[in-house]
Amino acid sequence: SLSAASGKTVTVDYATSDGTAVQPADYTQTSGTALTFTPGQTTRTVSVPVVGDVLDENNETLTLTLSNPGNATIGDGSGTGTINDNDPLPGLSINDVGLTEGDTGTANLDFTVTLSPVSGRTVTVNFATANGTADQPADYTQTTGTLTFLAGETTKTVSVPVVGDVLDEHDETFTVGLSGPTNASISDASGTGTITDNDPLPGLSINDVGLTEGDTGTANLDFTVTLSPVSGRTVTVNYATANGTAVQPADYTQTTGTLTFLAGE
Repeated sequence: SLSAASGKTVTVDYATSDGTAVQPADYTQTSGTALTFTPGQTTRTVSVPVVGDVLDENNETLTLTLSNPGNATIGDGSGTGTINDNDPLPGLSINDVGLTEGDTGTANLDFTVTLSPVSGRTVTVNFATANGTADQPADYTQTTGTLTFLAGETTKTVSVPVVGDVLDEHDETFTVGLSGPTNASISDASGTGTITDNDPLPGLSINDVGLTEGDTGTANLDFTVTLSPVSGRTVTVNYATANGTAVQPADYTQTTGTLTFLAGE
C-alpha cells in the first residue's frame, strides 16, 4: 500500500524469506524488482504460491520484505504471511506380538508403535504394561515410559523383558497400553503380548507300598502319586485298583477315582 496517491511513478523491490515456513516445501520463493505504482495508484498485489500438503504441522510463517524504494519511503517494510494448517491429527497404534519363552534369563518381546500418517510435529505418547494371564514379575518385567516421535518419524519400539522358566504352563498374555498422546490421536490403544510355553509335560508316577493286615476291620494302604517337575497348570489323572494275588472284595476294597493337582502341587 502507498499511504497517499502520488503524482509520480513509485517503485519498490520485494522478496520472500523463510520463517517457520520453508521454501520450496511450504511456499514458492517470490521476488521482484520495481513493483510499480503509476501516478494515482495506492495498492498493488504480490502473490506468493503456498504449497498444499496432508502433513499435520504447526501453523507456519514467511516474510515478504520491501526494499529499494523509488520516489517513496518505506514505512512498514515487512509483511508476515501465515499458513494455517488444516490437516487432522495422525493416529497412533500398537501391534500384537508373540514370543516363545526360554528356560532361563529374559528375552525381549518387541512391540511396534506406529504413527500414521507421518507428522510434521513432535508427537509423544505414554505406554505401560498390564497383567493378563501372565503376571509380573514372574512372567515378564513391568515396563512403562514415554515414546517421542520427532517430525517425520513413524515407528517406535517398546521392548518388554519376558522371563524364561522350566514350568509347564498354558500360553500366557499381557498387554501394553497407550495413553496421554500429544499432537496425535490413538487409533489402537492396546497391544497383546503372547508368551508361548515351550516346556515338556511333567510326569506322573505312583509308588509301591506294603501293609501288615490286621485281624479284623480295615486299614488303609496309602499310595503316593507324584507329579514331577512341578506344573503351572491343573493336572488330572484317573486311578483304579486291579486284582493281583489279592482279590477284592475279600482282601481289599475296589477303589477308583480322579486325582487333581492344582498348579504348584
